[in-house]
Amino acid sequence: MYHIDIITLFPDTVGDVLSESILGRAQERDFLRIQTHQLRDYTLNRQKQVDDYPYGGGRGAVLQADPLFRCWNHLRSQAEGKPRTIYLSPCGKTFTQADAKRLAWEERHLILVCGHYEGVDQRFLDECVDEEISLGDFVLTGGEIAAMAVADAVSRLVPGVLSDPECFENESHWNGLLEYPQYSRPEVWHGRAVPPELLTGDHAKVERWQRKQSLLRTRQRRPDLYQQLDLSSKEDQRLLAELERELNRPSLPQPVEYRQAQGGDLDAMDTILAQAKAVLIPIGQWHENYPAREDFLEGMARGECYVLTCGGEVGGFFTLSAQPESGYAAITDGKWGSDEPYAVIHRCAVADRWRGSGLAGHMAAAWEELARAQGLEWLRVDTHRKNKAMVGLLRKSGFQYRGNVLVDAPPPHDPRRVAYEKRLKPRCTQ
Repeated sequence: MYHIDIITLFPDTVGDVLSESILGRAQERDFLRIQTHQLRDYTLNRQKQVDDYPYGGGRGAVLQADPLFRCWNHLRSQAEGKPRTIYLSPCGKTFTQADAKRLAWEERHLILVCGHYEGVDQRFLDECVDEEISLGDFVLTGGEIAAMAVADAVSRLVPGVLSDPECFENESHWNGLLEYPQYSRPEVWHGRAVPPELLTGDHAKVERWQRKQSLLRTRQRRPDLYQQLDLSSKEDQRLLAELERELNRPSLPQPVEYRQAQGGDLDAMDTILAQAKAVLIPIGQWHENYPAREDFLEGMARGECYVLTCGGEVGGFFTLSAQPESGYAAITDGKWGSDEPYAVIHRCAVADRWRGSGLAGHMAAAWEELARAQGLEWLRVDTHRKNKAMVGLLRKSGFQYRGNVLVDAPPPHDPRRVAYEKRLKPRCTQ
C-alpha cells in the first residue's frame, strides 16, 4: 500500500477533498492511504501555538521548527522504510508529470509539509526535508492546495488506483505532448459537430487523428515542449506535412451555410463550374458540355440543387436527389450495402479560393443532414478514380467503396466510375 501523510493546520479540509471519488475508492480497496495530521497536536505550548515572529523583523509569522519536527519524527517512527519528505514552497522546483511518475514509482511513502503564514523555520527544512516542490511561479496563502495537487497527481499513478495504465498514458505531459481534444454526446451541439474521424469506428484512423491533434496543440500552446519532441519517424513526418498544409490553407469566413440554389446564384455557380472543369476535364470526370447551366436549372426546378455560402458568398454547389440512379443497378466488382431507398450526390464543386479550407467537409455534412431530413438512411455517389480530392473526401467522411458503375458519357469520354456508399446513423440531438 502506498502512504501519503500530510502535515497541515487544516487537516479536515484537506482530508475531505482527498477522500472523494477515485482516491476515496482506492483507499477503500487498500491501494492507497492518505492521512492528514494536525500540526497543533505536536506543540508543547498550552495555547497550541505553532508559529512566532521571525528573527530580523518583518510582517507575519513563521512556523516553528520544533512542532514540525515532533510531527515529522512521529510519522517517520511509524513508517516502514524511510519516507520521502517534501515541503510545498514557492521556492521549490516546479512540479511536473515526470516528478509525479518518480514519486509514484520510486517511493512508497511521502510526507508532505504544508507551510503557512510567512513560511517555515529553515532549520527544520535543512534537517528533515528531502526536496521542495512548487506548483508554479505564484504564491498561495498556504501549502494545502499544493499538497492536494501533488498527492492527487502522484496517487493516480499508483498501480491499482486507476483501472488501466491507458487511463493516464494518453494524457497531457505523459510523453511530452499535450492531450488531444475530447468529445462526447451529442454528435452536434450548438451547431458544432464531432470531428468525422472519431465517428468512423476505425481505431487506426482515430489514433492517427489523436496523435495529429496532440502535435498541433503542443506546437501551438507549448512550443517549449514541442521543441524537445523526437518527430523523426516517417509517420510523424507525414503528420507534420499534413499540419503544414492545413495551417497554410485559407480560413473560412463565418457563417458557413447551405441552402437551395436560386436564379441569382447562377453567375457565381458558372464561375465555380469553370474552375472545376479546368481540373476535372483532364482526368475524365466531366467534359465540355457537362455539367452546364441547364443542369443547374433543372436541379433547381426539382429542388435538388444546393449552394454552400461562406459569409454570404457562394463558395460551392452540389446536387442531392432522392430519385434512384438507373446506372447503379448494374454495379460490378462488388455490391451495394442495402436495397433500401437512398439519396444520390451529383455535381459537386468548391471555388478555387476555398479549396483546402475545409469547405468540402461542410458540404459532406450537408449531404447527411438533407438525406436524414428526407427520412433516408443511405447515401450513394460515384466519381472518377483519378478524382483524388473527391475520393479523399468520401473516405474521410466515412463512405465505403462498393464497386464500379457506368455513367452516361459520350465517346470518347470514359464512362467508368467508382461507387461509394454510406449508411447514416441516427443523429442524437439531446
